[in-house]
Amino acid sequence: MVGSIYKRTLNIMAKLPFKIWGLSLLSGLLSILILIFGVLPIVTIPVIAALNAGMYSVYLAGYNEQEVSSNQLLSGFKDFKHVAGGMCWRKLWIVLWCLIPIAGPFIAVYKSMAYAFTPYILNEEKSVGALDALKKSMRDTKGYKLNLFIAVIVPSIAYFIAEFILALLAMIPYVGVVFGIISSLLALIYGLFAPMFLGLVRAGFYEYARKPVFASKPQIDENSGEPVKCPVCETENAPGTMFCTKCGSKID
Repeated sequence: MVGSIYKRTLNIMAKLPFKIWGLSLLSGLLSILILIFGVLPIVTIPVIAALNAGMYSVYLAGYNEQEVSSNQLLSGFKDFKHVAGGMCWRKLWIVLWCLIPIAGPFIAVYKSMAYAFTPYILNEEKSVGALDALKKSMRDTKGYKLNLFIAVIVPSIAYFIAEFILALLAMIPYVGVVFGIISSLLALIYGLFAPMFLGLVRAGFYEYARKPVFASKPQIDENSGEPVKCPVCETENAPGTMFCTKCGSKID
């Protein structure tokens, strides 16, 4: 599962989706500006939450190779109370779980995986209330939490470990400057591209759970229609397959 979603995400990024990348950077910049110039947390937190929810919508459209626009980035403000409320409840519950002594941080990570689909549910299922969106996310992520952790959290952990090691090596006299430069370049690359990559990966998991399109060994039913061939790697897939089971490319 993780490998298939990663392949599809990398294929999308290889096409240089400047709109997705630009909107990702714009979302981060706007969030920083709101934090800096915002007056009251009770106002800035919901605004940032709605903005983040809109970015989830952008990533989902991008993962499905649909057209993206700035309107999607601001879509969370169309139903502000519903979307921002659900996003804030999600954040609040994660913080509360984290406050539990000793085991809190581990529980919070687990719960963050359980609440991972909340933004998509808030964006796409307007009839689902804020708290019900969290409950639905917990049901929908059943069986996917470990893979979500591996795909989304582990790369970030690996990055911070690498930066820590490079920081130690940078303390070595003379040659340390080389490791300092490498550390800076790594931080720049991570800051520019990691949000888009991880955003597309999260969208891939939601799409996978909502409508599974990958299979390790697709079964082709001769009576259900002709198998469809991937336009990229020419792998034969079961009739009705939306994304190639081998390379993750979209099948028209």
